[in-house]
Amino acid sequence: MLGTDRQPPDEDQDLVARAQAGDTRAFETLVRRHQRWVFTLALRMIGDAAEAEDLAQDVFLKAYRGLASFRGTSRFSTWLYSIASHHCLNALEARGRQPLHRRERERAGEDDPPAVLDRLPNGAPRADALLERQERASLVQAALARLKTDQRLVVVLRDIQGMSYEAIAEALGIELGTVRSRLHRARMELKSLLAPHVRNDR
Repeated sequence: MLGTDRQPPDEDQDLVARAQAGDTRAFETLVRRHQRWVFTLALRMIGDAAEAEDLAQDVFLKAYRGLASFRGTSRFSTWLYSIASHHCLNALEARGRQPLHRRERERAGEDDPPAVLDRLPNGAPRADALLERQERASLVQAALARLKTDQRLVVVLRDIQGMSYEAIAEALGIELGTVRSRLHRARMELKSLLAPHVRNDR
C-alpha cells in the first residue's frame, strides 16, 4: 500500500559526517560501498567499460568536492545517484551520439555480469548456461542503447539498480508521475526491440 513503506535509517550517515569532518578513510569507505552501483549505471548508460570507469571516478570526485554542501535532507545514496545520473546524461549530450559499439556489445556480459550471477547457489553453472546469460545480457544492453537517454536512465535505475519510484523522482528532480510514464514507455519499447529474439528462443 502507498504510504506504508518506511525509509530505513541511512547507513551512510555516520560515514558522511566523518568525511565532512575531514576523515578521508570514511569517504574511501563510501566509495567502496557505492562504486559498483555507480559504475554499473555508467556502463549501462554509456556502453563502454573504460569510459564508465572514467565517469565513475569523475562522479566520486564531484561528490568529494561537493560533500560540504550535502545537508542530509535526502539520503546520501540518493544525492550520489543524482550526481551520477546527471553526469551520465551530460556526457552523452556532450558526445552527441548514442553509445554502444559492437565491441562493447560483445563485452557487455563479461564486463558487468547480471546481478543474479552474484547470488548463484552452490555449484557453478555450466559453461553453456553462462554463455547464454552473456548473450542475453548483450541483447538487452544493445536494446537499452536504442532508447532515448531519459527513458534508458529510468529503466536502469528501476529495473537494473532496483531503486524505488520515489527515490528516482528525487534523484532526477522530476515528478513521480513522470517517472512512471517514462518507465512505461521505455518498457514497451524494450519489449518491442527484444520481441524478435524472444520468439527465436521458443
